Amino acid sequence: MYDIKWIREHPDAFDRGLIRRGLEPLSDKLLKIDGLRRARVRVFESWQARLNAASKKIGEAKRAKDESAIEPLMAEVRECKTSLSTLESELKESDQELTSALSEIPNLPFEEPDVPTGADASRNRVEHTVGEQPKYSFKLKQHFDLGESLGQMDFELAAKLSGARFVVLQK
Repeated sequence: MYDIKWIREHPDAFDRGLIRRGLEPLSDKLLKIDGLRRARVRVFESWQARLNAASKKIGEAKRAKDESAIEPLMAEVRECKTSLSTLESELKESDQELTSALSEIPNLPFEEPDVPTGADASRNRVEHTVGEQPKYSFKLKQHFDLGESLGQMDFELAAKLSGARFVVLQK
């Protein structure tokens, strides 16, 4: 998952990478979500500071035995707690929205001019080969077909034990 701070600092590089992957630029959308989240954090923190100040003043009023000052401060504390509860749920919603948006973004390609641009591996090219590719008189098998035919891999048992995409290795 991408760090929103990096996207804030490098929005153009981020968008270029997405374009090279064949995707639409997303930095504006992500920064808008992040801006809303950060604004909510600032409001939340200001209410938290207001609550802390009111609580401190209540303690001072109790020590000074000033009963007339306590009730308005208690009302302010109640108001702060109500606002903080609402703001906390909004902040959690903003965090989830940003996390969800960031987690859906694929990896960006390396920013070298010789890296091909494209949506998938079909645009890749062979840069160089070492030696000659061997020629076989039989059809080659994938590693999983070979392992299964030799009795060394059991995909059906693995699916029963832990679900898809696992394998049980046997001797």
